[in-house]
Amino acid sequence: MSKPIRTLALTAPFLAAALLASPAAATGGSGHDVDRFRAHLAPVPHDPSADSGSNVQGRAQLVARGNTVTATVHAKGLSPNLPHVMHIHGELDAKNECPGPEARVGGVNDKLIETVDGLPSYGPINVSFTTRGGTTPADALALDRAPVANSAGVLNYSRTLEIPEDVREELGDLHIVIHGEDLDDDGQYDATPVTALGAPLEAELPVACGALDMKNHKH
Repeated sequence: MSKPIRTLALTAPFLAAALLASPAAATGGSGHDVDRFRAHLAPVPHDPSADSGSNVQGRAQLVARGNTVTATVHAKGLSPNLPHVMHIHGELDAKNECPGPEARVGGVNDKLIETVDGLPSYGPINVSFTTRGGTTPADALALDRAPVANSAGVLNYSRTLEIPEDVREELGDLHIVIHGEDLDDDGQYDATPVTALGAPLEAELPVACGALDMKNHKH
């Protein structure tokens, strides 16, 4: 049996190049505008014969004030009692979308849409939804600080954090992605197989994705 994964260090050169967005310093917003964004989180369309019946669904809301964002995520159908890394993904100034079944190509398993398979659709990581500490792309696979689903596979997350100004300006064109699936249902993330990004497949596998849409704008 493979050893469980508890923390992941982002040290692989390919991971740094392919997964992470260009770093940008977060600055305090000087305005008082409030924008609300919502996303419906739908399952990533893996082949059902290979994804252990994954059917993650949920919703997310971002309330942005200047460069401060309060993120709230509710999701169900997750692997229970395990951490699930979550991020804001997307190419800035570009059209982004959640991956379709055609993204099931290459990688460890041609029936699964690994993170690297989805990058052409939803783009690199801009913000990491951690429970404490950093929230940058460098924190993308910090499982020890990721939200944990309860015994029923339900996850509730809420945190106020700062985001880079260029990300704040493009939130309505970006996506939220949830990762992590216990494919063999043994109650842990196995250390192998390892994907092209240098991370264990079960811990980094995308399981839900949703586009952020602006709901209103207030001064």
